[in-house]
Amino acid sequence: MVRRGRTRFSRLAGIEHLEARQLLAADLVVSEFMAINESGLADQDGDFEDWIEIHNSSQQSVSLQGWALTDEPDNLTRWQFPDVTLAAGQYQVVYASGKDRTDPANELHTNFKLSGDGEFLALVQSDGINIEYSFSPEFPPQVRDVSYGVSADQSLTGFFTVPSPGAANLQVPLDDPLRTLVINEIAVIR
Repeated sequence: MVRRGRTRFSRLAGIEHLEARQLLAADLVVSEFMAINESGLADQDGDFEDWIEIHNSSQQSVSLQGWALTDEPDNLTRWQFPDVTLAAGQYQVVYASGKDRTDPANELHTNFKLSGDGEFLALVQSDGINIEYSFSPEFPPQVRDVSYGVSADQSLTGFFTVPSPGAANLQVPLDDPLRTLVINEIAVIR
């Protein structure tokens, strides 16, 4: 079954917010990514590269061999996974560094980097045609050392001020990571 993300834009505090919702909950999702990583997660070279996290929310192991990550809607097989199996409930972090590393015994690195200004991002099934999960037409502009993704139940999409690469997103996603004070009630006493 093809699962394609639906998108909806809203304007909150001057920031465009993209909500990527699935028609049905996907078994494999791009659960979190960071497009401007300056001091968060370092790769084995000590570099702070962009990263993308894939989560297998199914109850069974899934082979990622031949699946792809892409930031180009016209090139769905831009970077393909090697022979890697993702166990039920497991997370896989792939660095979007441009280093193009596909040795399954080591860290995985795509042959592209993410744009902090926002762009298309998709996880494509091994047939090279069907998109399993996407941020389409593009994810919103990103913030330094703040990740973006979906809540653990895949019902909400937004920013995470406490990134959790390789683990469940326990924080409720925020629409605006720059707004730290929220006034939700005002009482006037006379």
